[in-house]
Order: sequence, then structure tokens, then C-alpha cells
Amino acid sequence: MKIKATLRLVSLFISLSYQISLAQVLTPAQTRTDLSYLKRKLDLLHPGMGYYTPQARMEQLYDSLYNHLNSPTDYLSFYHHISPLVAAIKDGHTNLNHRKNYIGKYTRFLPFYIRLVESQYFISHNVSSDTTLQRGTELLTINGRPVADVHRELMNADHSGSDGDNLTGRRQWSMVQFADYYAAWFGSADSIQITYQLIGDSLVRKTRLRCLTLDSFRARIQRRYGVELDRRPNLSVRTVDTLTHTAVLRVSTFMGTKKKDPFQWGFNRRLKRAFKQIRQENVQNLVIDMQGNGGGIVVNSARLLRYWMQKPFRIMDHEEMKRAARTELVTRWNPFSALNFSLQYRADNSGGFASRSSNRRYRPRHRDSFSGNLYFLVNGASFSATTTVLAKTLDAGLGTYVGEASGSAYWGDFAGHFKTITLPNSRLQVRIPLKKLTHAVETERANGFTVEPDFIVTRSFDDLMNNRDYILDYTLRLIREGIVIRPGVDKQPIRNRALQASR
Repeated sequence: MKIKATLRLVSLFISLSYQISLAQVLTPAQTRTDLSYLKRKLDLLHPGMGYYTPQARMEQLYDSLYNHLNSPTDYLSFYHHISPLVAAIKDGHTNLNHRKNYIGKYTRFLPFYIRLVESQYFISHNVSSDTTLQRGTELLTINGRPVADVHRELMNADHSGSDGDNLTGRRQWSMVQFADYYAAWFGSADSIQITYQLIGDSLVRKTRLRCLTLDSFRARIQRRYGVELDRRPNLSVRTVDTLTHTAVLRVSTFMGTKKKDPFQWGFNRRLKRAFKQIRQENVQNLVIDMQGNGGGIVVNSARLLRYWMQKPFRIMDHEEMKRAARTELVTRWNPFSALNFSLQYRADNSGGFASRSSNRRYRPRHRDSFSGNLYFLVNGASFSATTTVLAKTLDAGLGTYVGEASGSAYWGDFAGHFKTITLPNSRLQVRIPLKKLTHAVETERANGFTVEPDFIVTRSFDDLMNNRDYILDYTLRLIREGIVIRPGVDKQPIRNRALQASR
């Protein structure tokens, strides 16, 4: 009994400490110091300042934000206050994050997943104690606000995973991770009040739901929806239609399989096994599922491209960084860092540094290469190194793209190396990319700012109710109809055929 009482007291003490830390109030001097520190670091390090938003506009925004910091500000309000400066860069790799442990084991999250069908929001997975909120329940308001307004605010506050004015990445990430975005922006809440309509019922109902900790959330998702969870390993292959010789290659990430694998041999081995299987099974239509692939290591994207590119190719045309970025990569505690930097980078005409390896050429693989029809499943969360694969393939005149626009720009992005800075008083963290990566692609071959789909596919209510992979479903119908947009060299494109079966 004493042990249990002691544990309860410890838990209560930690919880109270957590609540006190959330209520931190910053003085005007502290907030101004933090904001000026952030602006100085962005100007010194970020290679994209002024790229999507003119520098003059950035200066005006900074001055306005700075001048309005004239009274004590609580921590979360300050987070909201500086968010527009980070968002205005319009770079999906630049992230404003809470201080360490702000989001933790005591944070409570909304107890459901929601999905968008046209302009309506529906609960797709419910982990609350109220089991009447079944899949297909339309969610109308949260704490008195229309869900559409809440979602719009979350999208506008965070540009993570979406470059420029592209909306698909912001829409996708903020929808899939709605509970996380909500907790980060509005803070942890013990409960929320919602209004909703059950399926086939016009009555607007109201209830209050208790929010869950992350551990409780995960446990209930597993218990209630475990059979629906996507457990496909990265680079796994499955045959989905023997009649049309169609298989799906799932590429969920370009990160390596192990932390301690600097040469990415594990990823390469899996890739080889996958394409050996594809050849052995005589696959003629290969669906590359890159939905939700947020990117990873560029060399792994090049390794994938080698299996269908028909000529030697470069991934990047330019890789460059500002002069101050060198101090972030060369450290005193590592005596080899200066030598390593000199081997990888050279001074350029702008006063910064350019990569020596951007001219590296990759040779197509001959063994187990694929020469059939390529179909790419894409959504807004197909970002960074994933868009690199898509852009290079489009530039080569290959592939049929299905879904929605990718999250990154066709031309390239700001990534490569990163520096996470911590603001001195609030302890907020900002991740800043250090390199500008320009794809080795022809601009006239772009089909939009991002890589745009040949066939735009959106979720229907029936897709929601059946938890259907609607982009894959649509693609398989394209294949059965023989519709190919870019079939490759010496093959004529079929552009004018519509699906015979209506959706």
C-alpha cells in the first residue's frame, strides 16, 4: 500500500510540474530576444530566405511581430506569435517545434481519426469510450468551432511537408495527424465537446469526450482496428492481379533499415530482392506505392531509379549552402570534420559553398531492371526524396501518376543537412535546412509546380466506409483498361481513353 501511495504522489508531482511548465510566462524582453535570435539564425543559415516569400515581405512581417511583443506572453501564445514567420518561408523542411518534453506521456490527444470527403469531415477510427461514434459519423464542431475552420487554422499554421503555395502536403499531414496537430497548436486538453451526426440521421447531437494519452490511444487503436493497420514492410512486393501481371512495390520511406548503416547496404539488399522477385514473377505493370513517403536519404532514391532509368543520370544539378553553414558542419570536437568538409564542398561565386558530388552519375542496372509500365501512387505526403524520384522519372518521360500532387517542388527543395536551434528563453526549437538541392531535370518537362497526377483521385464516402485504398483501386482499373500515359521509349502513349466503368 505504501508503494502504491508513493507512486501516486510521484505521478501527481510530475503531472503538476508538467502543468506549471505549460503555464510559463515570458517577459517582453525575453520574447523579443527569442524572436530576434530566430530571425538572425534564419538569415545566416537558411538557403531559401526570400525564395518563396520576397525578402522585403519577410522583413515587414518580422518588424510587425517584433513590435507587438510589448506585454508578458504565455508560452503557447508565443508559439502562436512566431509561427507566421516560420510559415512565411513556405518550406516544408523548416519546422517550428515545441520545447523538449512539451509533448509527452501526459499530453492528451483527440480520441479519433478523421477523414475528409469533399467538404465534410467524418470519423474513420474512434478510440473514445463512446462506441456509438462509428465510422462514417460526420464531425461538425469541436469546442463550438466548425471542424473546417479548425482544420484550416492548423493547415495555415504549419507548412511542414509542403513547399511553396502547394496545399496538398499541408492538407494531407494535418488530416492524417490531426490529433497531433491539434495538441501542438491548442495544447493538451482533458476533454473536448463535439457536435456530430450519425449515419443516415439528420439530428445534430452533442457530447463531451475524454482525451487520451498517447499510450492509451495506441492501445485502443490496436485493439479496435488492428486488422486494418498497414503492416507492409518497406520495399515489399505483392502480386495483385495475375491476369494483367500487376504487382505493387511499397516504398514507404527512403530511410535506411538500421541506424548504424552509413552506406545503406540494408536498403540496397531489400531493393535487390524486390526487383528480383518482380522479374521472376514476370510483372508487366508495376505500381510504385509512394503514398505517405516523407523522403529520406537521396542515395536510396537514386538506387531505386536505377531499376527503370534507361540512361546514366544525375540526381542533382546543384547543391549549395550559405557561408555560415560551414560552422555547423565543422566542429572542434571532430578533428576530421574540416577535412571532410573540404573534400565534399568548394567555395562558389556567391560566397557560399557548393557540393563537389552534384555531378555524380548513376548507371542504370541491367540485372533485374524493369522495362514495363510504371504507375505511381502519390499523395501530398509524398515529399522530399520521394518527389526527387517522381521528378526524375517524369523528366525521363516515364510513368503514369495517380492520386494528388506531391508535397515538394519539381525543381528541388531545401534539405540535405539540418541545424536545430533552440530559442534561449522559451526553448522552442526550429529545424533549419542548410542546403538548396536543385534537381537535374528540364524545367519544360514539368507538369506543374510539384509533380502533378495524370489522374486526380479523391476519397468517396464508400471508400471511407470500406477503408479502401482508393488510389490503388483506381490505378488497377486503369491497368485493366490498358490506360498508360508515359509507357516509355518506343511505345506510344494512350492519352484519350477514359475509364469504361464510372466511379
